[in-house]
Amino acid sequence: MRRRPENAALGLSQPARLLSVFLAAACQSSSNAMHRRIAAVVSLIGYVAVVGCGTPWDHYRPIGHQDMSLECSPGDDQIVFNATGSGGRDLYVLRLDRPRVTRIAESPEYEVCPSFSPDGQAITYAAGQSGDRADHIFVRSVLGGPPRQLTHATGNDASPRFSPDGTLIVFDRDKTYIWGGLAANWDPGGVICVVRKDGTNERQLTPDDVFAFNPSFAADGKSVIFSTHDGLASVPTDGSKKMRKINSIPGATVSPDGKLIAYTKGRFSPDQKLFVANIDGSSERPVAPTVAACYRPVFNWAGDQLYFLREEWPDGGTGVPKFSLWETAIDGTKTRMIADRGIFDDPLNWIP
Repeated sequence: MRRRPENAALGLSQPARLLSVFLAAACQSSSNAMHRRIAAVVSLIGYVAVVGCGTPWDHYRPIGHQDMSLECSPGDDQIVFNATGSGGRDLYVLRLDRPRVTRIAESPEYEVCPSFSPDGQAITYAAGQSGDRADHIFVRSVLGGPPRQLTHATGNDASPRFSPDGTLIVFDRDKTYIWGGLAANWDPGGVICVVRKDGTNERQLTPDDVFAFNPSFAADGKSVIFSTHDGLASVPTDGSKKMRKINSIPGATVSPDGKLIAYTKGRFSPDQKLFVANIDGSSERPVAPTVAACYRPVFNWAGDQLYFLREEWPDGGTGVPKFSLWETAIDGTKTRMIADRGIFDDPLNWIP
């Protein structure tokens, strides 16, 4: 059982608890009313300075749509994604045959990185509650209902995906918390771990000295493919062998049959173009070359279609980045926008 932070029973937020500590210390250290007032003001300034730099309980969340992600259903007829919701981010499903959005469940958690089980009946995702500085891995039915928490570590868990047979879930974990300011408290990755879908037999597959992220299972389920700063690598699911380098393209998404990869590259955001290559990095070719500012491509389960996010700045450079949802065949044909940015800002009121 995880320990509650001290004073949690008081129902106070962490900044409120810090303020009470500052003011109590100020009053105790002053001998008369005037001195206590002056000390309290000085203490309040100190409190603002500390909170402005972050507290050890913070979990920074990015602005705009920067933490939106999506995955295709096994039947290629739905997309699961996270967007604005009750806890900051909720999980939603978009039907592709007759565009319509439904919410999987309204919850107080901040939910990210959803993906389908092989039978399409369940969703795995990462989520965190206010006051809990780390996200954990959960599973819940696509029809809603109560979630089941699988991981309970102090590190931040993200990017979960099911194995082809649905018995395991792979994810990445950052073990090192960073306290301070508006910077991210967690890195987007760390080590690769697997856990059974019932939350048992959790194991770490990669060493602590290799920064790894964005894992997925190989088509046969016998190995896990993931990114490092040097490119894609793989490691046996049973941990029987050391990791093996696959190519020099970090951040690429692997097709369901394991033969192709999709990725974006460009110097700046407006230059980010979509590419497809063989899994070893050979035969690189652009996809939809007239479309730029592309991010986070994912294959459909048939492997002949890509869905991706396109960045825009509707309020100019002083605003926040937003995404629209696009699709294209891997040969670059049939490229079109499926949904404008409204699907992430207000999913239930989005109109196709």
